[in-house]
Amino acid sequence: MSGTNVTVDGDLNVGWFPLIIVTLAAFIIGIDISFLNVAITNLVHDLHTTYVTIESVIVVYALVLASLTLFSGELQKVLGRRRTFLIGAIIFGIGTFISALSLNSNMLLLGWSILEGIGGALMFVAMYSIIIGTYSGRKRAVALGLYASIASVALVVGPFIGGFLTTYYSWRYAFGLESIVIIVILVFSRSIPSFPATMHWSDINIVGAINSALGIFLLVYGLILLNNPVTRFISPYVMLTGVKKDKHPLIDIRLFQSRSFILGNTFLFLYGAVISGIRFVIPVFVQTVLGYSALITGYIFVAMAVPLFLVTFTTGKISVRFQPRYIISVGFIVCLIGSVYLISVFSANPSLLGIMLGVSLIGLGVGIIAPHGSNLTFSQVSHDKQPDASAIRSTNSNLNTSVGTAIFGLILLMGATNALSVEKLMGGLLNAFYVIAILLFLGLIMSQFIKSQTK
Repeated sequence: MSGTNVTVDGDLNVGWFPLIIVTLAAFIIGIDISFLNVAITNLVHDLHTTYVTIESVIVVYALVLASLTLFSGELQKVLGRRRTFLIGAIIFGIGTFISALSLNSNMLLLGWSILEGIGGALMFVAMYSIIIGTYSGRKRAVALGLYASIASVALVVGPFIGGFLTTYYSWRYAFGLESIVIIVILVFSRSIPSFPATMHWSDINIVGAINSALGIFLLVYGLILLNNPVTRFISPYVMLTGVKKDKHPLIDIRLFQSRSFILGNTFLFLYGAVISGIRFVIPVFVQTVLGYSALITGYIFVAMAVPLFLVTFTTGKISVRFQPRYIISVGFIVCLIGSVYLISVFSANPSLLGIMLGVSLIGLGVGIIAPHGSNLTFSQVSHDKQPDASAIRSTNSNLNTSVGTAIFGLILLMGATNALSVEKLMGGLLNAFYVIAILLFLGLIMSQFIKSQTK
């Protein structure tokens, strides 16, 4: 597993192949997070289990991924970025193999929720560190743009891929596809630069690792409890326990002294939560009320993914011509227009074309925000702080998925508490999009606080 050793931040002139390998990993993790949502009924039938059990398996996956991300950032300081990435890929690959062959829900829990969750956390953190340590300047902006867009595209096309494979073949094929991609990553892993370790095993902050994992676990679990009327009253206490002050922080909190770092992560949380919410509320509504199949639902998210991906190729040129404040502001404005348009669509007689147009506008806006927001986040981060910055950003990515799904799912289903009627679901859906519009408007306001950068 030898590779190019580097000790300083900068453009290593290694070409774009390392980026391709890393974005492959980002793509399958995004697919992995999202595709099972359209296969729940098939999983219940094939594994002879219940809906509650499968939902628990999905919840455990989200909790493992989110809880271990910060600790994975600490591990990469000991193992090195490349080795952490590859160990994660191996564990993830083993998990996909077990998941594809699952005979019952326990095998799926072991393979998908636990092993893929652990492997995904290790890869997730290392991916950002590898990119920002390998590329600099305009190349870094392009690399982060492509990475962010591929990761976002995977989240929105995951339901389409899962729906297609589940409808015409089996959900097992999705795990098989992930296994093949992992093999490709391992075969071509020598192209990834090998960054040296920066500390020893004895330096690991064990107390901080336990506190961070437990804190994130309780925070996400508390949000999940909100969806159950029986446990809703204890949810605030669980979340407050999770966000208690840690006297032994696992990461360097001085990173939050940087305005660009705070704003970049705020933008990620806002648009990430919006995408996760849309990815939950739209499938529930269109399948329950409009009668769309899982495959047709997937087409809706392809409409979001295409503009999101295509706008990535403009990242490099735009980043050197315009200030980040103006670029990110435009992105939020486009997203806001899309959300307001969707409110008007769902308030009348929603059509497939109208829904696809609305989500495509949101996809276009996120495609503008994501790469430039990522570049803004790391613009003032020194080389020695890159692992911590990557761990925070990766944790943010996992948290906004869980939080977005939990919050918008709660808003949608609160509108359908008494009966799963069209009127109740319509009310819940519109309330969800009103909140989405508010979050996007908040992002637009915060984008005005970005400092102008010297060209």
